[in-house]
Amino acid sequence: MRGRDLKRLNVRQSGQWLFVILLTIFWIRTIFDKNYFFDFEACCPFGGLQAMATLAYNGALACSMEGMQVVMGGLLALSVILVSKLFCGHVCPVGTVSEGLGRLGKKWKLPRLELRGAGDMAMRSLKYILLFIVFYFTMGSNDLFCKKFDPFYAWATRYGEDVSVWMATSAIVALAAGGIFLRQFWCRYLCPLGALSSAFKYFYVFIAFALVLFIFHRAGIEVSLVVILAVLAATAYALELIGLQKDAGFQLLTIRRDEHTCIDCGLCDRKCPQGIKVSQMKEVNHPDCNLCSECIGVCPDEQAVTINGKPKFRWLPTLITVTLIMIGLILGANLTIPTVDKKWGSEEAINRSAMFEMSGIKNVKCYGSSMSFVGEMQKVPGVTGTATFIKDHRVQVYYDTTMLNAEQVRRSIFHPEFMDIRIPENDAEVTIADFYIENFFDQLDVVFIANLAKDVEGVYSFETLYGDPVRVRFYVDEQDNLDSLGMIIENSDLVYKTPEESFSSKGLYTVSEIAVNDTVLSGGYLKSLSFPSFQRAFNGRSQYSNDQLGRIIIPITGYPRNTQLMPYLVNHLGKADPYIVGLISQYSSNGPVAVVFYVKGKTTEQHILDLVTMKELTITYDNGLTETVSNPYTFKVPDLPDETAVTVN
Repeated sequence: MRGRDLKRLNVRQSGQWLFVILLTIFWIRTIFDKNYFFDFEACCPFGGLQAMATLAYNGALACSMEGMQVVMGGLLALSVILVSKLFCGHVCPVGTVSEGLGRLGKKWKLPRLELRGAGDMAMRSLKYILLFIVFYFTMGSNDLFCKKFDPFYAWATRYGEDVSVWMATSAIVALAAGGIFLRQFWCRYLCPLGALSSAFKYFYVFIAFALVLFIFHRAGIEVSLVVILAVLAATAYALELIGLQKDAGFQLLTIRRDEHTCIDCGLCDRKCPQGIKVSQMKEVNHPDCNLCSECIGVCPDEQAVTINGKPKFRWLPTLITVTLIMIGLILGANLTIPTVDKKWGSEEAINRSAMFEMSGIKNVKCYGSSMSFVGEMQKVPGVTGTATFIKDHRVQVYYDTTMLNAEQVRRSIFHPEFMDIRIPENDAEVTIADFYIENFFDQLDVVFIANLAKDVEGVYSFETLYGDPVRVRFYVDEQDNLDSLGMIIENSDLVYKTPEESFSSKGLYTVSEIAVNDTVLSGGYLKSLSFPSFQRAFNGRSQYSNDQLGRIIIPITGYPRNTQLMPYLVNHLGKADPYIVGLISQYSSNGPVAVVFYVKGKTTEQHILDLVTMKELTITYDNGLTETVSNPYTFKVPDLPDETAVTVN
């Protein structure tokens, strides 16, 4: 019987490591297969729980969370409330590695520390402090703060852009060293998901807390987020400490020991990954118990240690875990939750609004890009609301039918772009060719076309013009390369990866028509098209008459292509000198220039030149914070007449 139990026990461990191996295979494939993308965020339900919190607090899903993560997070909470911390004991890859490191340390006969009493209780507070920090910053920014330090995410993304190097490295070191020398160090003392899972065992306490908050809200008493999260974390920590001293918390399934059958061999104590003294309990309702059933598998008598007193229930935790995962996959695949759903405008305008829906907006891929899209739509007169769905890159735009129609809304979503590929000589002859490209619409499509065009000789620039299909106007040196350019666009296989997903251009575009324009431009004129004009008044420009102002024209010899960074220069000049009041940049007959306006007699042109030509610009933000950035522009310093060197009043 015992041999069968040990064999059954290996099923859980084998399942855990199989999951880790599968994740590793996916991870290796993302390195060597440029077309492959795996969403590692979807593997952890903690992100779904945070997304549920931001949805309740901010009305928007966090980061790139979707229905799948929300469902998995909800099922995790349900499983803990009704059963136990099944995810921790049967699925979590970090927990699996931590257990494996513990077994490795034991095999190597390394010293193993076991914190007891006050030391153990004090260390347990760390995961609740982390839980408070994670939810505070996540709900404040709608970005998953846990990605900064999560050891699994750092490994999966190879220290991706959302990862803090020092935080993640510290977490990985703590996981590795703690796992070897301290039993379940990460899970017991540092894991915020473990803290939240422990809190779910006392769900009735938090339901009461939610009712109190609801009563406060109805009474007009607002409680700050800091206070709410601090009270919740402190309460959960206190409940865990209570659970260490006596049985506490609601749980349908528990490990039970029959005192009459038990022979007090102590094998269950030694086998428990959490170090729980099973042999001293009648019912194991310990905060750390996750129904891994190791104690059942090692017991020499199948009647002595059971689940709910029934030996046949020993498979139940594994069966429930697998069932919940399958339910989550099915429900999550069919659940669509808007990342952002905003309405504005008068009630009358909203009531007479219609909805325009469009898919394939690849640039809408997370909370940040969704909010950027909402911001753009709020600038369009007649638009009354917007919802984004990052799962299928779909947007819904609500518009006042008395002001807009569907075609006008579609046009408002489109953003024309001008991209330089190569810089022509001033006397070069430039031909115009219009490509009508199906499935081309958003800014990511512009990135694809730019990368494709750079491999075709003779392509100088292109711009996008609204239409259905969109018209992409190429500026080229000759017509011979146009057919090959069309074939390259249609047969391309470029991949653009983001932290959220991967996009491929394979089979995406169809060139329905190529129209060559008879107009021939000069290279110099094309340069003027590619240089974006800019105009900004600041520092109270309107209070001065034109006679009170002077100006200095500064030739621009180098500037970033396809990027408008003049606002950096405006911020730098405006904060450095209150008597610099305006800036214009444009392409003149002699090339690009910057024109700086200033109050006569209050500053000098030499001072302005010194500020403009600094290698680093000082940028001051609205909250008072400052930073230095490299000056994106280079200038030719003009000769100044001697009379400009006057004393500043």
